[in-house]
Amino acid sequence: MDSGAVSDELADDLVLLVQACGAAFGDRVLALVRSEAGDAVRFSDGYMFQHLVLGAMSVTELASRLGVSQQAASKQVADLELRGLVDRRMDPNDGRAKLVDLSDLGWRAVEAGRDARADIQADITAMLGPRTATSMMKALRQIGDHVGALEQMGHRRLRPESER
Repeated sequence: MDSGAVSDELADDLVLLVQACGAAFGDRVLALVRSEAGDAVRFSDGYMFQHLVLGAMSVTELASRLGVSQQAASKQVADLELRGLVDRRMDPNDGRAKLVDLSDLGWRAVEAGRDARADIQADITAMLGPRTATSMMKALRQIGDHVGALEQMGHRRLRPESER
């Protein structure tokens, strides 16, 4: 077998196939995001962005949503701020508190990610045809529901693998 070939055993492993496709899609999304928003964007930034797209919030609220300590959330926010992806501003309702919000660059990264995911979906639909692509999406939704992934996604509880 040449080094580029995949054994039947691996090609028939659902979990490995989904992980491999997910990794390839993630790489493609990140490349487009970086082309639009710069190399400072990391794949793991999306886990913070999924909450900030809802609007500005305090570090305490972010920590609660992310399921991490306030110290860990503060560290993530400081890193994102240093890279220009978020801004902090005074909370108009509490002069002692600051709110974290996506910066213009952060929003460009979010929009580029959305565009990249739409491009991938269009590419897969063109490759498989609309009927097969629709069937695949339906099957993936059923699987996602069965394993609780849709609930996690719906509640914005997705975490980087390194935090699991």
